This record gives sequence, C-alpha cells and structure tokens, in this order.
Amino acid sequence: MDLGLDPSLVQVALHQAQSTLRVNKEALALIHELAAAKAQGARPLKIYAMSNIAKEHMDIVQALPSFPWPVFDRIFTSFDAGMRKPDLSFYRHVIQETGCNPSTTLYLDDKSENICAGRLLGLRGEIVDPDQRTRAFNIVRNLLLEDASLRAERFLHMHAGKLDSVISMPGKDDIVLKDNFAQLMIWGLTGMEDIVYLTWPDGIITRAQEEADMMDTTSPTPISDASCSPSPAPSPPSSSTSPPSSPSPSLHHFEVKPTLWNYFTHSSPILTTTTFPPDIETTSIAYLTITPSHPNYHLLSPPSLIAEAMFAIRNKDGHFETYFSPDRHGRVSPEVCVSVLRCLNKFSSSGQIPDLPSLDVTDERIEPSKKLVADCLRYRANVYGNRFYPHPESFLYYLAMLCDECRDSSPRLCGELKGELEAALRERLNVPMNALALAMRVRAWQLLGLGRGFVQRDLESLLGMQEGDGGWPAGDFCSYGRVQKQRIGSRGWTTALVCRILKDWGM
Repeated sequence: MDLGLDPSLVQVALHQAQSTLRVNKEALALIHELAAAKAQGARPLKIYAMSNIAKEHMDIVQALPSFPWPVFDRIFTSFDAGMRKPDLSFYRHVIQETGCNPSTTLYLDDKSENICAGRLLGLRGEIVDPDQRTRAFNIVRNLLLEDASLRAERFLHMHAGKLDSVISMPGKDDIVLKDNFAQLMIWGLTGMEDIVYLTWPDGIITRAQEEADMMDTTSPTPISDASCSPSPAPSPPSSSTSPPSSPSPSLHHFEVKPTLWNYFTHSSPILTTTTFPPDIETTSIAYLTITPSHPNYHLLSPPSLIAEAMFAIRNKDGHFETYFSPDRHGRVSPEVCVSVLRCLNKFSSSGQIPDLPSLDVTDERIEPSKKLVADCLRYRANVYGNRFYPHPESFLYYLAMLCDECRDSSPRLCGELKGELEAALRERLNVPMNALALAMRVRAWQLLGLGRGFVQRDLESLLGMQEGDGGWPAGDFCSYGRVQKQRIGSRGWTTALVCRILKDWGM
C-alpha cells in the first residue's frame, strides 16, 4: 500500500525513535557484574544474546553508548538466522552453534511464549517482565556469580549490630524497631552472637513466701511491689501421670525484677504503652538460645524459677498466657504455647530441671497447652492467622522446631504431631507469601526431614527474593497492637533463616 511517504523521512523518524531508547539500569548493572566475573575468570561463563530484530534496528541499538556489547560471546539475530523466537528451530540453531548444554544454561526473556519455547528444549527459562525482573536477576547472581549463602553471610556481617526489625503499615514509611526477640532468633540460627544486640535481664526472680490468707484474687498485688523472700521451687512428680496437687502460686506471689526477658530492648517501646512487661515467649526463646556455658548465663534466673513463673501465668483454661503481668490477662496464642513447650522440653531433656518430666508424661500444668496446640494443628484453626500472628507459617515453623527438638526426648508427642504437621505443610506448598513467612515454611519442611523436591518451587521463589546487597526483605510474621495492619518483620531474621536453610541442605 502506497502511503505517499518519502522513505527518507520514514528512516529519519525511525532513527529519532530509536535514539530515545534507554538501557534499563538494573539490567546494565547485572551485565557489568557478569563482565567483571568473566574477566576475573572466577567462573567459566559464556554469554549469548538472541533477538528478534531487523538489521537496521540492530545497527542503531549497537550504537547505544555505554552498553558493554563485548561481554557477549556471540549475538544471534532473527535477520541473520532467518528464524524468529518462539520458533523451536531458532532455539535449536543457537544450541547447536554454541554447543551449550540446555540443562546448565539459563535463559532470560521478557515474553512468556519465548520462555515456554526455551523450556521445551530443556533450557532454564526465567521471565524478565517488570514485575519479575528483580527476581530473575537475583537468580542469575545466585547461579552464575556467587552463592546465595555467601552473599547472605556477608550481609549479616556488614550489618552486625544493625539488624533491626521494622514495623510496616500501608501507606507509611517503615518504623525501626529494636527488639530482643528477633535478635535471639538470629543468634539461634547462626550461632553468631557478635552480630546481634540484646538487653539482658540483670535482676532476679524469687518466689514469694506463701501465706494462705494471700489468695485474694479480687485485688492482686502489683508484681513490681510484692515483697517476697526466696523459697525453693516445687518439684513436679516424675510418674507418668501427675497426681492432683495444690494450686500453683499465682503471678502476684512473685516479685519480678528485670530477670525475665522483655520483647523490647532498652529503647522505649514503640506504638504501645510507655512501660511494657516481660513476656513468656521472648523469655522462652532466650533460654532456648543461651546455653549454660555462656559467660553471662549467671545473670539469668535458674530454670526452675523460670518454669515456676511460667506455670503461674496460666489462665482459667490452663493455657500459658503471654505476659508476666496481672494487667494483661487474656493474651493466649498457640504459637506462644509452642515456644513455652519448647523451653520446658529443653529444661527437662537437658537435666536443667531434673524433676521436670518430659512432654510425653501427663502433667496437669502442661496438658491444656499441649491440647491447644494439637487442636490448632488438627483443625487448622489458624489457617487465616490470628490476632497476633497473621500467617499460619509462624505456627507451622514453631511446631516443626518442637518436633525436631523432642524427637528423642518426647518421641510420642513428636509422632503424634509430625504426620498432621506434614499434611498441613503440604497444603501450604506454593502459596505466595512474604519472604519471612516463606522462609519459615521451607525451614519447617526441612526440619521434618522431608525431601527437598516437593518444596523446590518455594525454595526457588525464596532465592529469587534475595536483594542486591545479599539480604532478604523483612517480610512479616506477627501483628502489632490492636490494628492488624501493623506488621513486624526483620531482614536480619529472614536472611539468617535462609542462610541456615541453604547451609543445612549444602547449597
């Protein structure tokens, strides 16, 4: 069709349009990284380009300034080959000409039909559309440049002492949060105390002198003002079933100084009351992480007194509550109960409390919380999360740690939980989640000793989230305050968790 246009004008217009092309900065940075790695000979890299493009357009593109064309070992174009993507013949031509092994070749493209064609011939194709570009480039870095675990370890060391948590809220900037909880989790996963910061308790916890006429529960004595004198902790029976016993002392029979662990560090609490009580979960994680051989272990209260304090804050249903405070009753969650059970299992199995029975033994102080955890798993009670933990992954991860730790000490409980836990994890496979929740899911699968093949897609998704500095996004794992849209996450915790996953799988 003759449009009556001067061909020279069309050519000028094309040149002007092509001159406005700009190289994507993120892609350019990756190409420079590949060029540097290739020049150093760190890995035997071969890099090829494959494009549907006319000769005239290719001449203009190759004239773009600052683009490192020499990094490519060869460029295949549709005008030279007489074939176009996604024709399989074009892919076969490139494979034959380069002699590459498709199973060890990474192929990037911005069109799904081209990725499909490449994968049909065995190439590992990854989409590079605007929503997936960062993920695809991270895969390139992990596979071709440097191991993900090495980059992650470097991130942790470079940010030592600064691995803060963050509070995220829609439409607002993240708020930095300094907390003991995530720091203890990072320490436990990596074994590197030197990269975390903590506010250690420096006081004591003692049991008050019991008096029969002090059992008035209508107006409990504030725990910070109670007078008390030391008294040995009661020893639970070691028989298979605990006989009825006298009621455990309630919390107001304790004087609680800064010996129990607080969620927050010495910094003032954020978005809550100006003073914040110690909690049973952070205390549990501290005793799970810090071993008796630690030089500062003497600063902590004896496990027997900690266990007694835990038993003292059970609610009327017998479940462990969250806070060591009479002013914060009713805070119960299955996740917190799992952490307490893990702690009590350690106290028992390590001999730190010789008279504390294993979790396989019926103990009226523990049974209600064990049943709460088992029922939550059996009936998928937290499939939509709960007030404190918005995703089921937190519960599944905590429970996997419990199963792993009580495999020898409480095999019956481990056996009762493991099958249902595996089923719950299978139901969650490939469900899109934030980085921390996804890492928890993969780690839970790993702790159960299940095959990596089933969780491979989740693992690949997780690896694709690694950021340029080697760390992972903060994600989130719990809700904060009364507004569930306030979520807490931690880049340090997520990165440490993925690092541990890769190390334990030899990746």
